[in-house]
Amino acid sequence: MSKAIPKLQASCSARSEFLMPLLFISIGGICLWKSQDMSQLGAIFPATIAIVVIVAGLLRLAQLVVRGVLSNTERDKGSTPRRVLLVVVMTAWALVMPWAGFLLTGLASFVSLMMVAQYQPWTTRRLIGHLVTGALLVAFFYGLFALLLNVPLPLGRWWM
Repeated sequence: MSKAIPKLQASCSARSEFLMPLLFISIGGICLWKSQDMSQLGAIFPATIAIVVIVAGLLRLAQLVVRGVLSNTERDKGSTPRRVLLVVVMTAWALVMPWAGFLLTGLASFVSLMMVAQYQPWTTRRLIGHLVTGALLVAFFYGLFALLLNVPLPLGRWWM
């Protein structure tokens, strides 16, 4: 006897679960197509990421087709103010980055998003853990892009 594989629980409707992988596959395809206009060396990073996104989208679609999807009729409506604040913080991060630089805006946006996303009461241990994690993540991505991949990141005018 084999056990039946349970269906996946959708975040919203079952139909919407298929839209996101299709969107990512489409965006990955567009990025892959646009990378053909770049130099051979310049196209390596975007083409690699596009291929990974396409493969991940295809794998998710296969998972949804094989296992099936149940609509989520009892889902929480979520917090609209938190969603709006997420968009505001990310927009501010993108607009301020040329003037303040990647490191400063990365840390500020991480702390801001951490405050928006936190549901449980703050404890000293949780706050310190989040701050250390944020600093390490920002430093990691700065090192990855600026030093290893040689991607020029905005330094900001506050360095000068």
